[in-house]
Amino acid sequence: MMVHKRNSQKIRIAMIAPPFGQEGGPEVVCKHLTNALAKKGMDITLFAPADWKTDAKHISTLPKSLWRMPDFKKQTDVFRRNLIFTSQLEIIKYQNNFDVIHLHAHRSAYAVAKFLNKPCVLTLHNVIENTEFKQIKNAGIFTVAISSGRTGKNKATAVIENGIDVTKMGYSTDKGKFLLFVGRIREDKGADLAMRIAKKTGKKLVIIGRIGNTPERKMYFEKEIKPYLGKTVIFKDQMPQHELYEYMKNAEALLSLIRTRLTLFPLIVMEALAAGTPVLSSEIQLLPKRLRDSRVLCMSNKFEDWLKAAKEIDRFDRKECRKYAEKNFDSSVMAEKYIQLYKKIIRR
Repeated sequence: MMVHKRNSQKIRIAMIAPPFGQEGGPEVVCKHLTNALAKKGMDITLFAPADWKTDAKHISTLPKSLWRMPDFKKQTDVFRRNLIFTSQLEIIKYQNNFDVIHLHAHRSAYAVAKFLNKPCVLTLHNVIENTEFKQIKNAGIFTVAISSGRTGKNKATAVIENGIDVTKMGYSTDKGKFLLFVGRIREDKGADLAMRIAKKTGKKLVIIGRIGNTPERKMYFEKEIKPYLGKTVIFKDQMPQHELYEYMKNAEALLSLIRTRLTLFPLIVMEALAAGTPVLSSEIQLLPKRLRDSRVLCMSNKFEDWLKAAKEIDRFDRKECRKYAEKNFDSSVMAEKYIQLYKKIIRR
């Protein structure tokens, strides 16, 4: 893979977004990073579907995000895969205009990188198999892990935690009107645990998430969620980010009760705290002591602890939630770390 050195001029960055929509975790991080880099004066271009909104220059990769396509649920796997690869390969036509190309979809990263003659960075938003990681490394891709415990024995080029644009998010110091669950509707995400807490506390619960198309997720929804929906448990499908933020601002607490091992702050937890909303969360392993603040978080793997916290919402401080997010999660910190990585890669 050829590397072109540039010393005095701004780094020209191509940010390649996943094509699904602006609401998913990797997509949100990609958007926050792009805007933060633009704010820092970087020469950045976002490659994303036409319906994306960004502060950077924008080259369209698809007429519309996949999730917003009217025929999304009717698309075959092959049909959808062709759209995904089309969106990711668009950069090839423009690659000579950039110094660094930054990918966010590991499943197509190898195929894209094999056609590039410029340095290529990949943020690993999801767990990746060892063989896939080795294949990506062999393609000359510089990998970024979003937590030190995310890649297992595989060594990433850098570890850079996710961030959000806290400055663009409004927040509320009012107590809130309901408990909130946000996430994919599947067993490991714990929507059923949130419903148990709502029932035992007598509080209203709003569930926001995507059911998905797999038989397992559909069955989970039909068996564990749908029978209990009504006036006190309300389900809403995925929605635009600005609408989701309004729900966060108006919630008493976010319930992030993930059953699998956590090694980093989920993006939704960062966003809730930025909105001034306290969080009841599963234990996050390897979390530094400085990030454990009982004024904003109840972090445990015990149902009894979550239930007690839900009954005692007044023990949390919504102003401190906001301050905590500003100090620890703002995207400007994430952007600066990526800038240093880009510079290091270009100097090689």
